[in-house]
Amino acid sequence: MSVNIAGTGLTKISEHWSKSLIDLAVMSGRQALSESNISPDMIIIGNMLSSYASNQENLGSIISEKLGLQGTTTFKIESSSCSGAMAVHVANNILNGKDRSTSGINSILVIGVEKMSDLSPSQLVQAISLGESYEYLQFFGVSMTSLYALFSNLYMERYNISKNDLSYFPALSHKNSVSCKHAQFNREFSVESISRSPIISSPIRLLDCSPIGDGSAAVVLTRSESSNNNNPNTVKILSSSASNSPVNFFERSDMLKFYSTEQCISNALSESQIKLSDIDLIEVHDVVPAITANILESLGFSKPGKAVLDVISGKYTLDSRPFLSTSGGLKARGNPLSATGIYQIIEITRQLQNRSDNNINKTQIGLSQNMSGIDSNSVIHILGVVN
Repeated sequence: MSVNIAGTGLTKISEHWSKSLIDLAVMSGRQALSESNISPDMIIIGNMLSSYASNQENLGSIISEKLGLQGTTTFKIESSSCSGAMAVHVANNILNGKDRSTSGINSILVIGVEKMSDLSPSQLVQAISLGESYEYLQFFGVSMTSLYALFSNLYMERYNISKNDLSYFPALSHKNSVSCKHAQFNREFSVESISRSPIISSPIRLLDCSPIGDGSAAVVLTRSESSNNNNPNTVKILSSSASNSPVNFFERSDMLKFYSTEQCISNALSESQIKLSDIDLIEVHDVVPAITANILESLGFSKPGKAVLDVISGKYTLDSRPFLSTSGGLKARGNPLSATGIYQIIEITRQLQNRSDNNINKTQIGLSQNMSGIDSNSVIHILGVVN
């Protein structure tokens, strides 16, 4: 049994001052439902910050009501910044029959949504840190940016990488984002301007960081045999894998080892029965450059310590498979936390269907990797066109 992506919907990532969390979720949900022409049996919401940033819970029931859907099973998934990707993972398992209690479920609407622009800067710092240990980190005022900076310094020291060299990753993301209509910052930045931007937490600079924004993305998933979609370019989920590792990365035996991502890619390749070399395009959790490099190495697309040299030499560009972050990634498209993993899945889906804003022809298989914290959770989906 396989699971098809029957419909997709997303909002432009921006500071949506005139729209609420619910408004954004309804916008993407309606698009996905309209595209699929399916009334779902279940609705799953991926969200991290609704109670903190919007004073709202019970998202499933409220969003379902606004969509005009009643009598459906609905609930929320929270897994820090990979909540949306985890919601898709749960939905895939349900539709694949891995949960016997849901055997009557044939279609699921999955919505990832986050609304952060209403928070003050200090509230944002605290909100983004909620996925880290309160006892060990939050209580002492440790921010995610400072953790990324610590990780970046460790990576640069071990592999003798300069800060200027790391800037090639955000430069590539911004170059790819120019034609992406839903990207938050669809403009180019040079390596020089990135490496000279203001320091946020050394060595991380302003233009290294993925931006804060509001957004929502939604997919309708169906069992393949019950799909109403006659699109010859129907995309299916070849594999879905999730794994975790110790939340405090400094307590791991190797602080630069992404155990969750390595376990996920091993499971995903085994389930899909494809090789890494079969993958045409990839979307990764490129929240800061050193994280991006380490993810690519953990996935096996680059050797340890070589991802930076690979991107400098031209690998991962739109002229070299596998294509990386074709819509700009977290860095340029934006990173509305819980929605990000579903944006990744939609961007790959539309590339495979030859209807992306930044279209690359003749792609057959794509991989998305989304995570929380510094690889405390990782979720990988491999998607392919149905032949």
